[in-house]
Amino acid sequence: MKNNVSIRPYRKADRQQVQNICIATGGVLAERAEFKDMLLNAFCNYYIERESENCFVAADEEEAVGYILCAANCDAWVKCFEEAYVNKAENEGLKEFYKATMATPLKYAREYPAHLHIDILPEYQRMGIGFLLMDALIGHLRAAGVRGLMLCVAADNIKGLSFYEKYGFKVLERTSNEIAMGMTLSM
Repeated sequence: MKNNVSIRPYRKADRQQVQNICIATGGVLAERAEFKDMLLNAFCNYYIERESENCFVAADEEEAVGYILCAANCDAWVKCFEEAYVNKAENEGLKEFYKATMATPLKYAREYPAHLHIDILPEYQRMGIGFLLMDALIGHLRAAGVRGLMLCVAADNIKGLSFYEKYGFKVLERTSNEIAMGMTLSM
């Protein structure tokens, strides 16, 4: 790991850098300008705007190079996300995309009420930063009494799947597009 990388709570001053990481790691959709806001709203903005206390940044000195973002309570997230993003979407296609991002977390919310998104710039991957970000979030969630955490990973993301399995997440469901994974936090 690079010597200057540390994990710290998200700060409002990190907003642009975190958004840049979301786009830089967003794959093919992020390459198209018309999809950038959609990706930011679905996988970044809600978390840093509404639940910043559940977000952590990997920083190389002061520059964010990775993050982990979390909604700690699925029911609260759904209500807020619907009001702030789904209901304000400009067209039905965008509304459907946002609703689709909510489907899997809702399905597993009873046992795994929290869900996360984690992204690290490619040049900082495979250095242990993901484990440090997970440690920070999971310690925070356990201290808050959250009983379970889940995530979705693209079915073709072999490196991501391997990382989550090494960390202790178990596969909940596989589809052709994604794999839902969960971890129990409370004893």
